[in-house]
Amino acid sequence: MYDEKAREKEQKIALKSIEEGLATRVRILASRDSCPACRAAEKAYAFGDVPSLPIEGCSHPHGCRCHYAPVLDAFGP
Repeated sequence: MYDEKAREKEQKIALKSIEEGLATRVRILASRDSCPACRAAEKAYAFGDVPSLPIEGCSHPHGCRCHYAPVLDAFGP
């Protein structure tokens, strides 16, 4: 069963971990079958500009399944 509060808590922990690591920005990744609101949010953000998950206005029947991912562009080859 979908537990939006648990997923929201997991994503807050993930975002904090990304901010404390080597990432220079945060990317929101959406599932392949995400709703239009989640698809629109799928991009890289500065730490102060990243929206909270779940995405406001998500209309997917199983709820927002987006997640945060680090952007490590300053540390690549």
